[in-house]
Amino acid sequence: MASAEEIQVCSPPLPPPSSPSSLDTFSPARVAGGLRVGVVDPLEEVARKIRDTSFSLTKLLEATSAVSAQVEEIALKRTENACFLKTWRDLLKEGYDSLNPAN
Repeated sequence: MASAEEIQVCSPPLPPPSSPSSLDTFSPARVAGGLRVGVVDPLEEVARKIRDTSFSLTKLLEATSAVSAQVEEIALKRTENACFLKTWRDLLKEGYDSLNPAN
């Protein structure tokens, strides 16, 4: 039986995950002790990346929807506050005008 040292010497080095060669003919599916345990077809790798991207976009959409709801709530409160302030402005103006002597 071959020792672990002999096996490691015989196996080719794995490319880093972010290297452009990770989409070449085969890429590592799982690594155990520096050895290739399985290989993944390039189409499967692309499909996995698409699923990951889809998941990320879904999370981004959820976060964007939550922020949108908060913005709508703030806009409603701003509108209510603007109406309240206009009413007070009109009341104060009427009160001020009533204190002035009539011309």
